[in-house]
Amino acid sequence: MANILGYIKNNKYLRRAILGIFVYILSLATSTSPSFAAKQIIFRYGLFEESVSVTDLHNYADGKKASSNLQSLLDFFNSEQQKSFHQALQVKIPLELGALDKVLNTELAQGILATVSQSITRNDQAGVQAIDAAIILGANSPTGLGIISFLEAYPSSRLVINIPAALEMSKKLNLVPTEIPPKDNLSSTALWQLEVQYQEFATQGKKFSACLFGDSVTAELGNTLNKNTFNFALNGISGISLVEQLKLLNAHNIKCEKAVIAIGGNDAWYGLSDEMFAKKLQESISLAQSLGSKKIFLIPAFYSTVLASQDPSISATNPRVTQINTVMQQVAIKNNIPLAMEQVKSLNQNEALKDSVSSEDGAHLNNEGLNIYRQALLKILGNNDS
Repeated sequence: MANILGYIKNNKYLRRAILGIFVYILSLATSTSPSFAAKQIIFRYGLFEESVSVTDLHNYADGKKASSNLQSLLDFFNSEQQKSFHQALQVKIPLELGALDKVLNTELAQGILATVSQSITRNDQAGVQAIDAAIILGANSPTGLGIISFLEAYPSSRLVINIPAALEMSKKLNLVPTEIPPKDNLSSTALWQLEVQYQEFATQGKKFSACLFGDSVTAELGNTLNKNTFNFALNGISGISLVEQLKLLNAHNIKCEKAVIAIGGNDAWYGLSDEMFAKKLQESISLAQSLGSKKIFLIPAFYSTVLASQDPSISATNPRVTQINTVMQQVAIKNNIPLAMEQVKSLNQNEALKDSVSSEDGAHLNNEGLNIYRQALLKILGNNDS
């Protein structure tokens, strides 16, 4: 076992892949009756196994010290990866049950679940059904989708993850980027298509006072502004994939009286040229207008902390973000729409994200930062949206 774990510890790609697989598999569903709870997660590599209890994960998520078993597993990942994992344990996403049921019954969703189920070893052939059942049952949770609650929903006392099969699954689902910095190929991936399909089912034929479009920073807000505002933001999105998302939404009779477009950080990271970014932002504005938006607001690209901006595996450099924001301002002036620089400036200092409002990876917002951003959006959208 020591030789296998040593190999994993010394292989940067393998560590990154396994952590991504772990977070993804565990974030597929949410909570339900504890009588169907998984009590142990087993990581299996050939004849060797490493286990951690769900109780230990729960305690760790609540801010308590990691148990010796959990710590021995965490030690195989660097500090930033450990921080990302701890942050992932905090995520809880409410889902609309009707839309969830529809999307899970699509051929696309069933194909993804079949791929994921190949990474989970069971004594029967009910891998897809087990994941599907946990998602459906867990969606009734008042806190929404979360890693710990998934384990509390999974219909088996043990969840066994087969590492070699999981690595193969990660390649099929593009969970691990093949190049750093990555490129925006989101709209060609099954997971992105599934997320947008869920949004289509949840919002088809509906009219919203405001719609949010953006990347992971905006996505972290969830639907917390008010009941008549819908957050369409998606992780990893840039102007390229935003245009494709808006095209799909336009085909489903969705109406937004106001729209907020908050992109740019990933455009800078992915290496989009100024010309390409301006073109895609202009297309996004036009497509938002096609959704019925009479008022459109642009949010400047979010900076990273000084340290995070120096790591190309995390984010773009802050000078590049500044240049992207200059282009965004030019597009805003051309379209006579506001760029909300002033409303979010308290998040930044010297053209960098303040450490005090940044998440553990330095490229996202912590709770304090998200609250500042939320209040800024409420102010932008007006008192009737507060």
